Amino acid sequence: MVIDNFHNLYNATFKIKNSFLNKIKVPAIFRLVILQTANIIIPLVLNAQTQSYEFKLGNKEKKQTDFIVSLTSFPNRIGKVHLVIESLLRQSYCPKRIVLLLSKEQFSSIEQLPLKLLKLRERGLDIVLTEGDLRSYKKYYFLLKQQPDAAFIIVDDDVFYKSTVLANLIETNKNYPKAVCANRCAIINIDKPYSKWEGLTGESTEPRFDLLPTGCGGVLYPSNSLHEDALNDKLFSEICKDADDLWLNSCAFLNNSLVVFTGHNEYLLEVKSLNNIHLHTKNVGGANNDDRIANVRTHYKTKDGIDVFDR
Repeated sequence: MVIDNFHNLYNATFKIKNSFLNKIKVPAIFRLVILQTANIIIPLVLNAQTQSYEFKLGNKEKKQTDFIVSLTSFPNRIGKVHLVIESLLRQSYCPKRIVLLLSKEQFSSIEQLPLKLLKLRERGLDIVLTEGDLRSYKKYYFLLKQQPDAAFIIVDDDVFYKSTVLANLIETNKNYPKAVCANRCAIINIDKPYSKWEGLTGESTEPRFDLLPTGCGGVLYPSNSLHEDALNDKLFSEICKDADDLWLNSCAFLNNSLVVFTGHNEYLLEVKSLNNIHLHTKNVGGANNDDRIANVRTHYKTKDGIDVFDR
């Protein structure tokens, strides 16, 4: 699969240990070339293969799962999000549903969406326009409003996903059916700023409380794994704006749900867009996550006497 090949090549550049090559930035140059080339070649290949990949329950060529895959997007990325969904259609597991949740405040009608995105409905994509704009929270909020006991996987809208991303999560879930499963995790450490939290690499872990999953790598939430405050839109909009990873993790902790790392934390192949906006840059680089963490800790200390980030 073309995405897997580029993904593996991209990750191989991070394993170059030659000090001289690293000093003169050769691996970084390779990564830039690979990323730019991938964003040219992958769309061409995906567009040429569309009829070969459909999302269908009962597809005998794919393993079946009851998990719903959910994501959201916004105007700056909507022109490229069909590429992300194409990568999800090429997963080794067939999810129960793939749903793209969009705000009516940003997209007044389905018909105004890009044609390449609309055509994906013929191959199994559900596109849902929602009231209001809960920004990144849309990816799970409206899904749980409709189906409170839904088991779901959230992904981001700017990554070419390797074909094993869902499999990594689902196979881990089979071993730990009640745990939140994640391909990318940081170790929570309230004595350090968020930007200094250590990301997990290497082997998978046993389920534990001190892990924060990040949605860009894909996160699986079993049915009823979240506290009811996951749907308290007034509260999370006030104290944890634009930081759904932090909020979901807090709600998992409040519901006594452990987190397990799959052991598949790899560098992600980005779908490049013009005028793109990255919450990661703002939340981590701008220390917004530290403010959100402080807000959430203060709220639950005051309300329930619980420090939800002291694990």
